[in-house]
Amino acid sequence: MKKIYLYSLIGLLLLFLFPSCESYLDIDPNMGISEEDVYKDYASIRGFMDKMYDNLENIHEYGDDQNGTAGHENGRSHISAISDELSSMLNSPAVMTMNSGNWLIKADKTFEIGVQRRTVIAYSFQSIRIANRIIRDIDKVPGLTDIQRNEILGQTYFLRAWYYFNLMKRYGGMPILDKVYVGDGDEDVPRVTYHESHDWMYGDLETALGMLPDKWDDKNVGRATKAAALALMTQTRLFDASPLMQNSLTTLSVLDYDKNRAKLAAQSATATLKYIAEHSADYHLMGTADYKNIFYWLPPNYTQPEFLWYNRDQASNFSRYIRSFWLPSEYAVGTGNDAAAFNAPNQNMVKLYEKKGTDGKYYPIDDSKAGYDAQNPFVDRDPRFRNNILVPGEKWGTGTNNKPMYITSYLGGQIANTLLTNQYTNKRQHSGYFCKKFIWEGADNLKSDYTKRVITVYIRVAEIYLDLAEASFEATGSATAVVDGCELSALQALNIVRNRAGIGDLPDEYTTPDKFREAYRRERAVELMFENHRWWDIRRWMIMHKLFETAYPITGIVARPIETNHASIEDKSTLHFTYEEVPLIPEVRKYGMRNYWYPFCLDDAYSLDNLVQNPGW
Repeated sequence: MKKIYLYSLIGLLLLFLFPSCESYLDIDPNMGISEEDVYKDYASIRGFMDKMYDNLENIHEYGDDQNGTAGHENGRSHISAISDELSSMLNSPAVMTMNSGNWLIKADKTFEIGVQRRTVIAYSFQSIRIANRIIRDIDKVPGLTDIQRNEILGQTYFLRAWYYFNLMKRYGGMPILDKVYVGDGDEDVPRVTYHESHDWMYGDLETALGMLPDKWDDKNVGRATKAAALALMTQTRLFDASPLMQNSLTTLSVLDYDKNRAKLAAQSATATLKYIAEHSADYHLMGTADYKNIFYWLPPNYTQPEFLWYNRDQASNFSRYIRSFWLPSEYAVGTGNDAAAFNAPNQNMVKLYEKKGTDGKYYPIDDSKAGYDAQNPFVDRDPRFRNNILVPGEKWGTGTNNKPMYITSYLGGQIANTLLTNQYTNKRQHSGYFCKKFIWEGADNLKSDYTKRVITVYIRVAEIYLDLAEASFEATGSATAVVDGCELSALQALNIVRNRAGIGDLPDEYTTPDKFREAYRRERAVELMFENHRWWDIRRWMIMHKLFETAYPITGIVARPIETNHASIEDKSTLHFTYEEVPLIPEVRKYGMRNYWYPFCLDDAYSLDNLVQNPGW
């Protein structure tokens, strides 16, 4: 098949009329903006660059999922519902397609969770085209000062790296997308390995680091900074060292970490933490008492010192979106599909929270020292559990006439009964839990609370410590060894996060090489839960195919009230329950080895001689 599309005739149609096939072949870099408008002056080229900020992912917003209907429940998906973090309470076509594992079920449609009629893949390709145009032609802008030129180029190189990394996380090694393609066949460039892609992208981050400011004024908070560049360097180097990324373009097998690359990741994390310490007025690990506030925008600057790289924009209809993601109909002030929680934490995640033993130390619940009782499961758990998860019978919020409200997700409770009959949740089996991490009591009336808004945080300070813990251990094979050029061991870095959470140091028996990997991965899952890390972690670790071996691998609980008159008892928090862990049907995760990488759009795979499709597709 010929390798060149008829771009001279249909380039714009491909970009604007058929965005569902998200392809780097969509070559028009102007986005319909004239040459004169783009390069008129500093303000115009900055506005062109800012389109890349507009394209940043917001995990707290829903919209079209490409396989669903705009503005309806089909688009209300969350990235965590395709990993083992959340169960989905609706038959979202995107979630169902993802969880089926058959990601080419519709060759002309994207399979990924998306918002606003596009996905991260589509926005990434578009943003890279914008970046390449700016890098090539910035000198066409008259009157730019050196400061302005560096300001534009620093952000542009950073954002090109960010969006390229988002493609690499999905596809693996990519073509080097370093030019403005004009459609004469130059777009048929070969893929390179993951490491080669990473090294090219890392060069962009090094360039950006030399140009970006330490901070912006209040009007520009949220733009890329040196801290963001250093943090992304750390994150990308950890990915580069991970098992999945050691595969070639044509192989998929479970491999070991690259120890040398892990060493580089540990050194990068150390450099990032050193920078944070030197700029502690702007960045630091927030205290234990402030943990619940990490994810909120708060005046006057609407940011938090733990944020290193984030999307300042909130969802365009925030109060509606946050309700529909997390709150059951008894709390939501909307109606119909605006009054249903579409995502629910599951027992898989709840079991990862440790429990305090009689010696005051925290242990995994399957350790006898934890003294875990499956019929009294929520006592003395890691404090992050109660911060993140709402449990059956919990008192939470205030309803009409200032009456307290309760999470009646137990068998026979009002919420449980509503979920069984709500047409918008398709009568799916519920996990028993609701998410509390990003919301607060009174969040059902967000229209009257403008002091708090939830934003998407991509990298925060706690993650850098966790990155260091993982990278240092995988580089040395020891929890206590210190990588050359670093100041903390893997254990010391991990314990900083644990102590901030209030669970103390990792018990000694979990510092041995055979147990420490399990410990740092558990800590990472708990600390970063629902923040759009788990899906990428279980893939880069290459544990996904093992996690989801059973037919219904996602579990929940059925809480049965012991009191037969529970309906008439006003204070539901006084109820007692028996608990049973059950598989959630029809929650499937049919992921095989081929699902570690996303498939390229079939149009590209068929049309390009040099494009190597990912294994298994």
